Amino acid sequence: MKFIISVILFLSGFLHLQAQIGGRGVYAFLNMPASSRQVALGTNFISALDNDLSLGWNNPAALNQKMHNHAFATYNNYVSDINSGYFAYGRDFKQLGTFSVGVMYLDYGKFDGYLPNGISTGVFAVKDQCFHVSWGQQWREKFRYGATVKYIYSIYESYVSNGLSTDLSGIYHDSSKQLTVTAYARNIGFQAIPYGGRQRDNLPFELALSLSKKLEHLPFRYNIVLHDLQRPDMRYDIKNTNEKDENGNDRIKKMSLGDNALRHVTIGGELNFSKNFVLRFGYNHMRRKELTQEQKKGTSGFSWGLGFKISKFNISYGSAAYFPGISSNQFSLLMNLSEFYKKK
Repeated sequence: MKFIISVILFLSGFLHLQAQIGGRGVYAFLNMPASSRQVALGTNFISALDNDLSLGWNNPAALNQKMHNHAFATYNNYVSDINSGYFAYGRDFKQLGTFSVGVMYLDYGKFDGYLPNGISTGVFAVKDQCFHVSWGQQWREKFRYGATVKYIYSIYESYVSNGLSTDLSGIYHDSSKQLTVTAYARNIGFQAIPYGGRQRDNLPFELALSLSKKLEHLPFRYNIVLHDLQRPDMRYDIKNTNEKDENGNDRIKKMSLGDNALRHVTIGGELNFSKNFVLRFGYNHMRRKELTQEQKKGTSGFSWGLGFKISKFNISYGSAAYFPGISSNQFSLLMNLSEFYKKK
């Protein structure tokens, strides 16, 4: 635990180097989940050590030799006509560690462009892309560390921007207790070329701590995430309460300390029925509070999914409810390419 505390203190130092506030910045698509597993668990951060190559997107320390020669692909039917995807390949180099390369994209669809006087300028596209190289390495028996370098490219009609960022993470893993604790610092970087030559914006820097543990007598693993730790106080006045005071004015509520604390927490679990089938679920309190409606809360903030293996393919599905009646659905495919080679 001394190691984990040291990592958190080390990562916290970036708060004094980066004038950035998590959740408020350019390139918000970097917060997109990289797999259906993440969608199902309600978070971008999974503290686990297995062969899931998508973990390297936000948690490079999770890259390990089990991911050697693995390929990963995912597609997300987000909302409306917005689609996203992520592709990655991993390779282990023994003493050098495990590397992965990948690309994430977000496609907002096609738009009709017009001048202020109503003259059509044709159809234009809006896209975000991020290319990354990640590396993870073992340190002693129970510790891992890793880093990611990302190049970000964004185009909105004639407005083009790019930037660079880095993700850092450290892991403490006790295999005897099936316990994994991870500290993250992501989106440490800058916008190199701003949109339209305007002033540079900050990246959505974030600190997070994740804990995952598999129960001893039950095939169940839970995942708890403490996110946005760089902004411990996220309270604000809640104006749309649909309530009136004694003078007939709209009543304004203050966010409680308990609500503020819960907005930093996301929980999820994985129930393994067999080595070929797993059921997942999650709850994101911030998402429910920020996106739900008082009159119709529905299942906003809740998520679920499943994973199964067919032959040489690991297939998974995740669904997350963002707005009442509107969900994001994501499919993922993981393959060990070595299994396709013909054995001599």
